[in-house]
Amino acid sequence: MTRSSHEDHSKIRPQHLERTAFVYVRQSSPYQVQHHLESKHRQYDLVTWAQQAGWPRERIVLVDDDQGVTATIAYSRGGFGRVATAVGRGEAGIVIALEVARLARNSPDWHHLMYVCRWTDTLIADENAVYDLSLPSDRMVLGLRGQMSELEMDLSIHRMVEARWNKARRGEVMTIPPAGYEINDPGNFVRTSDQAVANAIALVFSKFDELGSARQVWVWFCEQGLKLPVRRIEPRSHPVLWTEPKYRTVCGILLHPIYAGAYVFGRSHTVRQLDPDDSRTLRVRCVRRPRKQWPVLILDHHDAYISFDKYLENRKRMSANQVMGKGTEASNNLDRGPARRGPALLQGLVRCGRCGRKMLVGYGGDRAGQKGRTMQYRCRGARTITGGEECQLLGGRRIDEVVVQTFLEATEPAGVEAAAQAEELVRQENEAIERSWQLEVEKAAYEAKRAERQYNAAEPENRIVVRELERRWNERLSELETVRANAEAAHRRHKPLSEAELARAKQLGDDLEAVWKAETTTNQDRKRLLRCVIDEVQLNTEPTQYQVRIVWKGGEVTERHVVRRRFGGSPTSEDTIELVRKLATEFDDAQIARVLNKQGRRSGRDLPFTRASVCSLRAKHKIPACPKRKVRDDREGPFTADEAGRELGVAMDTIHRWLREGVLAGEQMTPGAPWRIVLTEEVRKRLCAGDAPKGWVGLSEASRHLGLGKSHVAYLVKAGKLNAVRTTVGKRTCWRIDVTSATCGRQARLFDQTVTPNSEEA
Repeated sequence: MTRSSHEDHSKIRPQHLERTAFVYVRQSSPYQVQHHLESKHRQYDLVTWAQQAGWPRERIVLVDDDQGVTATIAYSRGGFGRVATAVGRGEAGIVIALEVARLARNSPDWHHLMYVCRWTDTLIADENAVYDLSLPSDRMVLGLRGQMSELEMDLSIHRMVEARWNKARRGEVMTIPPAGYEINDPGNFVRTSDQAVANAIALVFSKFDELGSARQVWVWFCEQGLKLPVRRIEPRSHPVLWTEPKYRTVCGILLHPIYAGAYVFGRSHTVRQLDPDDSRTLRVRCVRRPRKQWPVLILDHHDAYISFDKYLENRKRMSANQVMGKGTEASNNLDRGPARRGPALLQGLVRCGRCGRKMLVGYGGDRAGQKGRTMQYRCRGARTITGGEECQLLGGRRIDEVVVQTFLEATEPAGVEAAAQAEELVRQENEAIERSWQLEVEKAAYEAKRAERQYNAAEPENRIVVRELERRWNERLSELETVRANAEAAHRRHKPLSEAELARAKQLGDDLEAVWKAETTTNQDRKRLLRCVIDEVQLNTEPTQYQVRIVWKGGEVTERHVVRRRFGGSPTSEDTIELVRKLATEFDDAQIARVLNKQGRRSGRDLPFTRASVCSLRAKHKIPACPKRKVRDDREGPFTADEAGRELGVAMDTIHRWLREGVLAGEQMTPGAPWRIVLTEEVRKRLCAGDAPKGWVGLSEASRHLGLGKSHVAYLVKAGKLNAVRTTVGKRTCWRIDVTSATCGRQARLFDQTVTPNSEEA
């Protein structure tokens, strides 16, 4: 404290000495706490001054809870809050600080403390004087000093910030760069000398060009087992680590302008807001600025992985891929979005031919029956913006068919060239993967060699160190073996195409339609193929047709027309109506629908039949419903094929085989209709597996006794000219035949000739 403060003890009265003296100690940052030691000692010496002023040591409280905490933000210091609370309760006689700036750097804190000190008769002391807040002159002096302290802080911060912005406008403020860049000795951004890191970054951009989606790039890296480099921010070093690929890592690489050779400063700014739930809590958050509001943008600042135009294109594609993008329905921009798995092949390509807005994909019909829903293209722009009616609603399936057919016709001459390019792309991808794994193996081998050198450099007698170095060496060797094994597996998965595969690729190049219709070609693949050559498809509804205008990538336009079906579709064919009339005498609507669909018949709207559509068709043509069936005989039936199988204890496939071969009699009203099979006692006895009468023989023996081929004997059994039953021998079911029932005289005589000698001998 200065001499003036020692001499100004007249303001300290006995009532002040009876209360507690609070000594407030604070420094603004952890760095100041560690390195500005003289300021620290001066503040702690204020305890001695309080003792000299008359306060006993037990009534002096040292408050140093706010060390390393700034005083520019209100309600941010716990220690200051303790002091203010004690003053408000009348427990404090004096508050001592080295200077006003230690107590507060903002007006709310400072003036609140002055106000409370005035009404509780609490003194404030600093290195200059002791202030009594009941005196107007002291209040004026402290008020001015508080404002000057706040202004001094604002000016100091303003000078530093403006100096930094001035340096940033020259592109010289260097922050810690992401993986793929380093800061050289002159302080400039340079591409990393680590080839593995540079190759991984370049591979992310090349795969995004191919796949068109950040998520697909992430999935590809996961499938290949490759890792991505990430820079870790640490207090003294900023190493680049190889981690498992993450979606946000891929997005960070694609969206960072540094990879486009651009220097950007001020992409984000800090916003301080009071918590709406608690007005005493200040929320600080970082907010990203839109690209057009970046304060500093210097192109061609350093070596780039991609051009800045390519960077802008990537940002646009990623923005269009957002499923929940704002205003996509009413937007005039045709944001395609990622190719998805839905059946709408023109998803993201369709534009309304009337208002020019983007058209959306919709599905009409009952949501419960997904298979029966109709895919549609609809323009809802006017409805979304003004609340009016939808501009257009078109059925999408036949429009897709027309566009696909036009696409196949246009791309047919380029099939061979496309196959050659596909071969080149496969080769390049295999080389990129092989290169990545080679660098991984090389990096792991270097780490193992480095660990070995460290182990060999240690003194053998120093076992404490040697054991740890040996453990690290073993870990590096284990990692090397793992990387080599993964590299070998990747090499086996990505072998070059064989001659047969190349020939097959060329053949498919000549027949693009076969590739399009192949089961292995997904809807996503088909959509990507269409997007390669089609810029947009404009649709317009006319009274009798749909006008389809295909705009190709090069600017050429092809127009096609799709005839509109009249409302309600075409009439159902007469033979189908007659068949329904016939089936309705025996079956209900659901069974009739199944029969019609099995025969491949379609309704007038070219849709499969359902119970409801059959009911509607009957009502339209006044066909009565199926009357109640007669009571079925539980033993004789008639039975359907599956019911007959359960009755006879065999599979339904066996019943169908017997029906085809004539072993079992049955009838169908029409192909696809249920069978009507009568199972008499004779049929059950003949076909149910059981014990055969004595003397009945198998098919082979009957063939030998009768002198006929086995196929002929089987025919006689099926025709009913030989008595036979089904029986079980071991685990096998077979026929047992009564050869004496043969009506042919020749066979009977042969049998007698065969049996008589044996009988006489017996």
